[in-house]
Amino acid sequence: MHGGPWRVGIADPTRRGELLAVVEAHGELAVATSGPAERGCHILDPHTGRPPADGLASVTVVGTSLTEADAWATAACAMGAERARPWLQRQPGAEAFVVTAEGTTWQTSGFTRYSAELCVS
Repeated sequence: MHGGPWRVGIADPTRRGELLAVVEAHGELAVATSGPAERGCHILDPHTGRPPADGLASVTVVGTSLTEADAWATAACAMGAERARPWLQRQPGAEAFVVTAEGTTWQTSGFTRYSAELCVS
């Protein structure tokens, strides 16, 4: 196996074909993204059965398990913007990059360790 870093682009859900960030990691990490950009509105708040009123455009989670990263990203989308931020910050071994419905971004406190420079050509 190649010993160098591997990179994954985080797509901009508001501008097709554009990247917002790049995850760079070494070793065995997983990256999962959830949100309505590709499949439309398919994530529902289990308490209401409807999309969250303060929905997120995308949630990308980096963790050690793909199953957990995917579950955390989907759960954060389902709970909406207000509840997702503090909840994601508390998840052990997970870091997140989030795009709001308005197109602004935020990230958990440890996400920068996986953030690489975005090269624009």
